[in-house]
Amino acid sequence: MSKEEEVMTFHNESAISRISLWSNIIGFTILIFSLIGFANTAYSIISNWDQVVLSLPPTLFERIAVFAGQVFLEPLKGVFYFLVLRGVSQLLNLGLDLYYADAEMVE
Repeated sequence: MSKEEEVMTFHNESAISRISLWSNIIGFTILIFSLIGFANTAYSIISNWDQVVLSLPPTLFERIAVFAGQVFLEPLKGVFYFLVLRGVSQLLNLGLDLYYADAEMVE
């Protein structure tokens, strides 16, 4: 296989490392933005507590469900996306390690 063909394959260490790096960067960016959004929502709820209490349903279970949905849904989405992207990064690195370990055994 020539050098030009090798650059175009997915078994290029630098390409996999770049994908892994960008996966980590995007994952941490999503996590930071979701935490900023959580802080903004918490501040908004705390500063407007009287209006929030009046807008909640009358029963306790419904209040807990609505309040938890308003406060914790966005950060949980961000944490989920962060974990998925970190998992992709780790799987790419693991696959790269396995590929090079197999290549060393063949040699």
